[in-house]
Amino acid sequence: MNVHKQEGLSFATLRAAEAVIETKSLTGAALKLGISQPAISMHLGRLERAIGTSLIKKVGNKIVVKEEISRLIRQMLTLERRLKTVGYEKNMSKLKIGVCTYCAPLLMERAGMFGKMKENLSWRIADSRRLEEMYEQGELDAVFRALYPSEIAPDLSTEFTMKWVGEKHLLDFMKPESHGLPVVLASPHSPLGAVSRDWLRQHEVVYDIVGEVDDILTASRLVSSGMALSPLPAYALDNPAVYLNGCTQILPGQIEARYGMFFDERRFNLRMALDIFELLKDELARVPPQVGAARASMAHQ
Repeated sequence: MNVHKQEGLSFATLRAAEAVIETKSLTGAALKLGISQPAISMHLGRLERAIGTSLIKKVGNKIVVKEEISRLIRQMLTLERRLKTVGYEKNMSKLKIGVCTYCAPLLMERAGMFGKMKENLSWRIADSRRLEEMYEQGELDAVFRALYPSEIAPDLSTEFTMKWVGEKHLLDFMKPESHGLPVVLASPHSPLGAVSRDWLRQHEVVYDIVGEVDDILTASRLVSSGMALSPLPAYALDNPAVYLNGCTQILPGQIEARYGMFFDERRFNLRMALDIFELLKDELARVPPQVGAARASMAHQ
């Protein structure tokens, strides 16, 4: 007698489906998870065989997600994440918050801004992809990170501006006989890496990647050495914690990225989450008064 073995439905497949739901794109889902597009297609095939229907349908060039299947997948993943955190709350005295490496130097410089609240907070610093994984696995109670270009933003989100910073002599690499502008970028699988590459492509800038780093201090050191330019947060130009050795913005325009805060409602009430989010958001946009006054004076001259 032949026995048909049913193919199992793994959480990896469910997470791939969730990424498709959020981005409404196979390419976007692949970028979000850091895997290939064929791998996303493979997971969708497994899902279809397991549940007997498809998650998506194509209407022209657009992908439409079947809402009833979407809800079921989200419910299953929510259950998985809750199961992973069984006993987690009992063993914790502090709330664990993950912060993207591009915000970390500013946060450390201004740790006192949280006042008495800081006694109940514990910080974890990592790149956006790792923070996303830690949050999904229940290792963090909240995460403040960059968002992927096509990612649906959470309720708590803000714009994040980056400028192309470097030494002026690097502009010589934009001449026709040059091989391209030397740049240092975040990983292409990270949100800031993806949005930076999109900006360069849209502005038809010929460039040569000389390094891929996911933390601001390493990127700023490479920039200050005169080796390359890099998209750095606007606050980095005014922040003594980020040493840029006189470098300045050398490409016109700026990159508009986004940041968002995800939080576990069982550990945070909305008021506390909003308070922390507002403090972090304000720090991203903060310009020291003396720097702002100096700029105004120079502009007047």
